[in-house]
Amino acid sequence: MSRQVELTLGANTVIENPKCSIAFSTTKSVGFGQQLGLLWLPLDANRKAVCSPAYLHESKDWAQLDNKDNPSTWQLDLPQLFDKNNVSFLQLITYVYHEPSMNLPAVELNDVSLTLNNGDIRYNFTTNERHVKAAIILEIYQRNGQFKCRALGEASTQGLASLEHHVQVSLDVRPPSTHTLIQEAQQQQRTQPNNEARPPRQVQAGETWTGTAFAIDPYHLLTCYHVIESAAMVGIRQQGQPDREAQVVLSDIGSDSAIIRVSDPLPSYLPLAQQCIDILGETITTLGFPLSGLSSQLQVTQGCISGLTGLNNDIRHMQFTAPIQPGSSGSPLLLPNGEVVGMVTSSLVHEHAQNMNYAVKFQLLSALLASAGISLENTTDLTSATPLTTPQLSKQSRSALWLIGCQG
Repeated sequence: MSRQVELTLGANTVIENPKCSIAFSTTKSVGFGQQLGLLWLPLDANRKAVCSPAYLHESKDWAQLDNKDNPSTWQLDLPQLFDKNNVSFLQLITYVYHEPSMNLPAVELNDVSLTLNNGDIRYNFTTNERHVKAAIILEIYQRNGQFKCRALGEASTQGLASLEHHVQVSLDVRPPSTHTLIQEAQQQQRTQPNNEARPPRQVQAGETWTGTAFAIDPYHLLTCYHVIESAAMVGIRQQGQPDREAQVVLSDIGSDSAIIRVSDPLPSYLPLAQQCIDILGETITTLGFPLSGLSSQLQVTQGCISGLTGLNNDIRHMQFTAPIQPGSSGSPLLLPNGEVVGMVTSSLVHEHAQNMNYAVKFQLLSALLASAGISLENTTDLTSATPLTTPQLSKQSRSALWLIGCQG
């Protein structure tokens, strides 16, 4: 006869079946997948994120859902996650979806019921606090060869924003309907590249404009969506190299990112950051082709990561201080070890704002590459073991930077 354990706040117990099922429900009128989300966040021994979370809208091979449209149970493969990814802790977080464009009554979170392995373990999370927007309710860890779970109740009225800064990862609080729209737009771009999900930029036939792109493997480059938007022809140029025509492989309006491809191998490429690190305040270097009408020479600027979110706390972006100009869009943000930690996308122009510049985070760039089936396994050896000076970084990286030219 199997045991039955009723967890109380702070209590822990052994999970006898490491390939476990976890059913979830709430008694309120709000529902999971409609107003409330759940995510599993894998952490290392220092409680920093080690890989992207599993969401109700984005399951993983180690965290599967019973029903995508009306989810009620997770299936976890704990050995696969912990052994292959150097995971020390796995936290279950419940939160209220955030959609600024939706005028909905304020949703609050105050109860979630969990049932592990068909009733072997039960936990009812409740809170009497008001205006709770997120809570860490369960933690799974490994001790002496056994998996254990601990009942938690760390509630926040600020949503997931404070947790993002602590674990150094972007957490997506958008509702599934938003992701459905993004996926539909991406699918539309794959099948009808010239039929964008929003009205295309109005350009005159023959009109030209420029931006920056950087190589990410021997055949692919990353740039901004707004750089290649409405272009009938895309080409790249680098001093000492023949001009090349490029094709748009995949673009994402939401993150303002695009992948382009060339037919002949590129001379070099840059490594994309692969894991979450504490980058707030970190020195960064940008290389790009701003104001190419005045000069087509590669230009280098330096600054630091000044914020981990973009305008209106947009978790897709980070803020940095390196000076940029029109034409810088698509430039990489390089850490001192040579890794790309972001891509320049926009700047806030205001008389009282200086160096309020924004970049797409590397996590979104990685997700875009993965959705296009592009692997970055062979780029990790490009990372420098010791920090480079700005001249060293520029010399090492410049051959991966290209002036991108578009024609309407």
